[in-house]
Amino acid sequence: MSKFVPELEQWAAEVIEKITPIAEQIDLAYYPLQTEAKMNPELLIIGLNPGSEGKYEEQRRNDKWEFKDGKITIERLLKGNPFIEEKEEWKIFRGLNRIPFIKQAVDSNNYCFMNYVYFGTSVFEKIKKHPEAIQICKELTKKFIEIINPKHIIVLGLEGMESISKIEKTLLKGKTKRLLVQGGDLFGKQVLAISHPSYAVSAAEYEAIDTNIKEFYEGKPLKPFTFKPNVKASDVNIEKINKILAGKLEFTLWKNKENIYAAQCKGVGNDVLDFRIDLNQNEKYLSFRSLEHPKKLENTEVYKNTFKEPFSIEVNAWFVEKFLNNYPQDQAIEQEIADDLLSLLNAIKAQQ
Repeated sequence: MSKFVPELEQWAAEVIEKITPIAEQIDLAYYPLQTEAKMNPELLIIGLNPGSEGKYEEQRRNDKWEFKDGKITIERLLKGNPFIEEKEEWKIFRGLNRIPFIKQAVDSNNYCFMNYVYFGTSVFEKIKKHPEAIQICKELTKKFIEIINPKHIIVLGLEGMESISKIEKTLLKGKTKRLLVQGGDLFGKQVLAISHPSYAVSAAEYEAIDTNIKEFYEGKPLKPFTFKPNVKASDVNIEKINKILAGKLEFTLWKNKENIYAAQCKGVGNDVLDFRIDLNQNEKYLSFRSLEHPKKLENTEVYKNTFKEPFSIEVNAWFVEKFLNNYPQDQAIEQEIADDLLSLLNAIKAQQ
């Protein structure tokens, strides 16, 4: 006997009937749900579309996706992404877990996480080549929302909100971008959107997002927040960082380029780590990767959680990237940068 109500099974059957021919034609894997479908959840999280670009033929041949007679089964579709047990490693959940309102719903399993458009692409622009597919997904997504009747809806990213509901009001502005916006009603539910959680913002900004979400849903006035100004190149003294590191790591100008500094050190095993402090970009950052890039680091488990949150993993060419704006600046920023680096160096030393 199915664990899902008939309305959900009928919806899933309609998804399979309408989406399968498109998936076969454009050869893109599809799935509407990241997590299992749930009636009346406290929170529905809506992402724009899956970020991977898997092929439909590969999905069809993968036993985890439970295809039968050439189509995904109704039960598998409603159970969601079979790889969801790996979610703690996903960048998107690292960000969501820093917002207590969302983390509480996730930890209590009182939430549902779905894709607005069901086909996976590396960037959303690619799926825009198929407007008919987008329109069908939109109609099916709206039906799903009507069926499960979530208490709250939070959309990930402003582009996601603009695809779903008109942005009516900016509720919270961060150092460099909007952090929380209000959309129109969607089936009687007030929709909010947050800055996409795959991209790290500062701890103070995460705290402000959480506070304002709770106040909004409780009908309270929203507390205004101000944030420390953006870090400028002149705010960071590389010589001070080198002095704190005391020879364990030393940054010098990279290829004689102004305001870009590099350093290297031996990692665990055969790894050699290549560091940058880039003060040239609008978003100034500290990062590291394998010196032999694009060869990847072999001992990532040793390195990946040594910096203080928030930071991003595997973004652009870097294994770890941390924007300097994300340092709390409770003390000199040179000390805070050096503390992250020393934490990493100590973790490496313990394994050598």
